[in-house]
Amino acid sequence: MDRNILNDAALWQQVKRGDTASFSCLFERYWEEMFSMAYRRLADEATAKDFVQNIFIHAWENRQQITVEDKLSPYLFTALKYSVIRHIYREAKQGTTDLPLSVYSLPDETEQRKQDHYEFDTLKEKVQWEIAAMPDKMREVFILSYEKELSVREIALRLSLSEQTVKNQVHNALKRLRLRLQSQSVYLPFIL
Repeated sequence: MDRNILNDAALWQQVKRGDTASFSCLFERYWEEMFSMAYRRLADEATAKDFVQNIFIHAWENRQQITVEDKLSPYLFTALKYSVIRHIYREAKQGTTDLPLSVYSLPDETEQRKQDHYEFDTLKEKVQWEIAAMPDKMREVFILSYEKELSVREIALRLSLSEQTVKNQVHNALKRLRLRLQSQSVYLPFIL
């Protein structure tokens, strides 16, 4: 079977059955364009490659939850966009780069992309609201892990908890977020 002549939806049906050759075909179909987009935004070849690779890894791991009606590109490029925005905000928070005056001032923005940023910001607000609604200890552990980026060991030492308790709290917090934000859960890894 010549996979190159199949459309994305047909290939994705094979991917859902665990067909790595069909997944490789989709990877080859979109890799270069995604890398180019990531590199234009990040100006760092290694980081751009990592971003694209991580999106494909995430797509493979979540292939059963991803629906492809026509093309896989909307999922891939939306995930890439959210990853880049998250990266820019993190670097700005750490003081390693300046945050653009607005996410809309990023290069090559179109009206659709502005709408996507609005949707991203709305989802981010929902995530923040859900984090604020967590039980105190869970919220504290989760914030130290995801916002402060401390290791399990560092959190355990700081809060006088066992490392297993920290792992459990982070796991339960993520499970809670996925459950409460089910319709957007495919994009959560790119926001958190």
